[in-house]
Amino acid sequence: MRRLSIMLSVALLGATVALTNTAVPTAAALPSGFSDELVADVNRPTAVEALPDGSVIVLEQGGTIQRITRAADGEATVTSMGSLTVCSNSERGLLGFTPDPDFFLSGYVYVYYTIPSTQPGGCHNRVSRFVMTATGLDVGSEFVLVDNISSNAGNHNGGDVEIGNDGHLYIAVGDAGRDPRNDSGSAGNNDAAQDLSLLNGKILRVDRATGRAVDGNPFTATGSGGVECRLRGNDTTTPNTPCQEIFASGLRNPYRFAFDPNTSATRFFINDVGQSTREEINEGKLNANYGWPEREGQCPQGDNPPCDEPRFGLTDPIEDYGRDRGLYITAGAFVPDGVWPAEFDGGYLFADGAFGDIWLRDADGDVDYDDPVVEAIQPTDMTFVHEPTGTALWYVQQDGEVHRVAAPSPVAAPDSGALRYEPLDAMDRRFDSREQTPAAPLRAGQTRLIDVDAPADAVAAMVNITLVRPAVSGSYATAWEPRTFRPTTSNVNAPGGSNVGNSSIVPLDADGRLMLYTSVTTGVVVDVAGFFFDAPDALAAGRFVALPPARLVDTRDPVSDTNEYGGIDGSDDVRVPVAGKLGVPSDLGQISAVAVVIAGINNEGSSGGFATAYPSGGDVPLASSVNVNGDNDVRANLAILPVGGADGSIDVLMQGVDNLTVDVAGYFTGDDSEVDGAGRFHLSAPTREYDSRTGEGPAGLGLSGTGTINPTVPDDASAIAQNLTLAPSGGRGFVTAYPTDPRPTVSSLNASGPGQIRGALGFVTLADDGSERIYASADNALVIDRFGWFE
Repeated sequence: MRRLSIMLSVALLGATVALTNTAVPTAAALPSGFSDELVADVNRPTAVEALPDGSVIVLEQGGTIQRITRAADGEATVTSMGSLTVCSNSERGLLGFTPDPDFFLSGYVYVYYTIPSTQPGGCHNRVSRFVMTATGLDVGSEFVLVDNISSNAGNHNGGDVEIGNDGHLYIAVGDAGRDPRNDSGSAGNNDAAQDLSLLNGKILRVDRATGRAVDGNPFTATGSGGVECRLRGNDTTTPNTPCQEIFASGLRNPYRFAFDPNTSATRFFINDVGQSTREEINEGKLNANYGWPEREGQCPQGDNPPCDEPRFGLTDPIEDYGRDRGLYITAGAFVPDGVWPAEFDGGYLFADGAFGDIWLRDADGDVDYDDPVVEAIQPTDMTFVHEPTGTALWYVQQDGEVHRVAAPSPVAAPDSGALRYEPLDAMDRRFDSREQTPAAPLRAGQTRLIDVDAPADAVAAMVNITLVRPAVSGSYATAWEPRTFRPTTSNVNAPGGSNVGNSSIVPLDADGRLMLYTSVTTGVVVDVAGFFFDAPDALAAGRFVALPPARLVDTRDPVSDTNEYGGIDGSDDVRVPVAGKLGVPSDLGQISAVAVVIAGINNEGSSGGFATAYPSGGDVPLASSVNVNGDNDVRANLAILPVGGADGSIDVLMQGVDNLTVDVAGYFTGDDSEVDGAGRFHLSAPTREYDSRTGEGPAGLGLSGTGTINPTVPDDASAIAQNLTLAPSGGRGFVTAYPTDPRPTVSSLNASGPGQIRGALGFVTLADDGSERIYASADNALVIDRFGWFE
């Protein structure tokens, strides 16, 4: 009986060790421009898993958990996070690990390991939840979820654990090498995978909080005869009642499986080690029976293609290979879309643990076995890690080496040429994680390629990105052009449990898509207001005319000639005339869109809500312009939208918002405007213009009072597109960016208390000398990031 053997290597135990990476000569198998870097050496690695902060966990078969952090210069630090007592002979040991989606909140991690016991074979497998802190694993925090899984022969333990987008814990269990009931034998005769009263040879799906079976599993329905098996054991005395925890069956040794991060669905592939002829990849499906021991790969056990189709009730693999290509399949990982070259989008990488080849199964389901992506040495596991400098594939080898494969180094999205802006008729929702099929939040520390349905020649999108009730405070999202360098700046910041949106200008790829990274697990909404297009020549429409910021409306004050607004059909919604006000033309043909800063203001005891601005008389779009939380919260956001009605007004739906202010920042020209080149937009890579936390730049900027900054834009720039961020706020108050004194009564950014991380995009008119003034009503830590400028 063939088994997965694990070799010894030099250990790094019990201490923190700093290593300088070793560049491995480029293997012939690596695609052009790729690199394979030796990061560290550990002792008998079995698994590798990314933490949401970009550090990496490596499990050692002997029970030690190692954490690897890699600096931008390539220096890696290996830190022991503690050990568990395990059986580590044969294929037993510390086998599987995954962090909770809300790891930053709970510190929970899930571990599959083999422990000494009185079970047959002297050991059994267990899946437990632990708390992991910055200093290590709290062994005393163990909560056993599933226990007494047979390991009577020592091999075929399976051992992987992952959490699906449905929030449930999935567990891969091998057939134990020998039938735990002892009524069928071992190797190819072992029928444990078909015995529905045993957990062996199965994929299990359980509640990650309790370990109990999830409703919807095949044997949880009334009348199915299913019972709870998670603690009862798997041996000759086990009752014959089917197990409620079973999700799928018919597997020999599903050593590794992986979930697809590119979808909200719980889509996963299972790498199942074969007996003597075929290695296979199965698609995870509820109630599937993959056929072992009757089937091996796409054939009856022991045969090779061509083969008969499986009998009714059995599911063939989506991919398999024979002994001419390898001996035992191990690692697998889906490639995150939009980060590696386009030919990898939709792909799945998988490895053979004997021959060492790592192949790509592309989006069409094709595999070129003669052209592996990587030639490794007995790889056991792999995972993708989203690092500040790019997304890399990490893999571990049986000889103890930890490797990192990087695609050609991404470069920052280039600065654009001159652009014009074209608004949509109204803001339109193009992505909502809550409305995906099925609904699922975006995971902490992961990316998502998002199609915003842009016109074919669009260069960038004007979007509003909203984080929906992130699990913890300090959350942020960053949006950028696919396959370019991820900026170090953020587009939106949010405290835990709040809904926070911020406008952004994001460059798009040729297919109209953007990349989004979320630091914590959170719901995400992307609303689109319009698009930017190349404008190499002078033109009429789509140029920005920057105006001195001025307050148009404050609903806390009575209506007057200088504070003109009204109700809509007896509702609490507000209609605000804009055309002909504060420098905006009265001729509607000269306006394609207005740029206004809308601040939602809630009183004490308010529950929170949102405001949506749209052209007067139009339909209310499914979108939000600003989100406001309860209890004296104040939030501002830039809105770009056309005007409507005969008088050029905007309407504002107020849902759970007590009051609002509307400040004018400028407008985009219309078809009846003069032809000119002034006001065209130039998109630039996000650039930090100022950070009070570093002590550089103008002294005191961001402190209570006024200071001056000279942004790095051309001398003739009329305005800057910038994000102001309080990091954190010093107290309740506001920040105003404006060209010259006297300071206008407007706000660019608001805080409702101290210690808040708040950000807001602004189009700010510059003074004749290219400077801008910054006023803060409280002492804050202030960050200013530039996203572009207007001619």
